[in-house]
Amino acid sequence: MTIVEFLKARLDEDERASKAVPVGSRGRERALAEVAAKRKIVQGYTEAHTASMRILDDSGAAVKVKGDPWSELLAWRLAVKYLAAVYRGHPLYDPTWED
Repeated sequence: MTIVEFLKARLDEDERASKAVPVGSRGRERALAEVAAKRKIVQGYTEAHTASMRILDDSGAAVKVKGDPWSELLAWRLAVKYLAAVYRGHPLYDPTWED
């Protein structure tokens, strides 16, 4: 299981738990908004990772790109690792994600 698969599964669980709270509850709306924000972070990481792989794979040589995709990927990776750390006690959590 990858860190992205792990996070998507935990966010699905969090979303289901949030939806169990009565409609109109301030806590419910905040929890659902938090899940949505976390999903955007995971998606941003996935897109940055995919883009970095294309840079490596397209021609077999370095491809000139605007900006610094490696720094962007690192930033997204750190964000995803911090999101996963919240679930450190979960049986499927992989401690190697902390490296």
